[in-house]
Amino acid sequence: MSKETVNQETPIEEVKKVSRRGLGSARGTARLKFGNDQAKPNGLFLSHLEEVKYSTITIGEDKTGMPSFNGFEIPKLTLTFASNEEDPNKRHYVSKTFTAVESNVNTIPGGKEEWKVNSVFDWLKHVLNVYYLKGRELTDEEAAALSLTFEDFDEQGEYVSVDTEIVINAWKVLFENFENIMNRGKDGKPVYHDKNNKFIPVWLKLLRYVKSRKSWTPINNGDLSFPQFVGEGCIEIYQQNVIPSIKIDLVKETILIMNVEKPKTPNMPAVGGMAPMMGGVAIDQTMNPMGADISSQTIDDMPF
Repeated sequence: MSKETVNQETPIEEVKKVSRRGLGSARGTARLKFGNDQAKPNGLFLSHLEEVKYSTITIGEDKTGMPSFNGFEIPKLTLTFASNEEDPNKRHYVSKTFTAVESNVNTIPGGKEEWKVNSVFDWLKHVLNVYYLKGRELTDEEAAALSLTFEDFDEQGEYVSVDTEIVINAWKVLFENFENIMNRGKDGKPVYHDKNNKFIPVWLKLLRYVKSRKSWTPINNGDLSFPQFVGEGCIEIYQQNVIPSIKIDLVKETILIMNVEKPKTPNMPAVGGMAPMMGGVAIDQTMNPMGADISSQTIDDMPF
């Protein structure tokens, strides 16, 4: 073999990795949901924030819930919490998802649907207060990064139309900045990890039903979920031997499994001499003393 042949490098053909659907990308069984078995006697749940993810979704042309976004790709922000088992396959999961909110005459300040915008802001600020701000105010730079960059109302508070793409991009920037703070705001590391890069344990308030207009309404088809409005708080850092400040309002919030009857029509015949009633009888949880275990009861909401 000649010297020239020995020194010659044989070219290596690069094999392009092809992403294909298959078992390698399958998760297997569905993630476990939180149940009352995971609730502590105070009705709260011990958990940790496992992931903060920014993504996008496309609103279908046939959807009517957000007509101005139909056919557009809009930003989505998902916070995924999990129970604290060492084995991820044994953990129970719950997520809170936020999407862009339309700009219209109803969602501006003072509009009848202003709550759609405020509920997103209140939730994100609550999460930042727990993990990042910890009692301090936002800096001017942070506040600007976490604000919508369009104005859809004038000095008189009247609605001003804004192009849909500008609205979507503003929410995109806000969500991306929030995700950046949460995932890289502690010297390039997640703010929901401790100094040893482990998940920070937290208390969660998850509910099945809330009382609305004297009747119980499911939050997410009766599954344990975060309420739509953050209220007085739904997340709190766990501290050993310290009673959490967040709590379930037993008058209008419940984790109990309930069989809520659908409203009956007014002309239904009375049963047993009793006049028909609309909806189920509200459950009065105030009968439970504050120290009692409210995590493992089952109640039928019967239309007596």
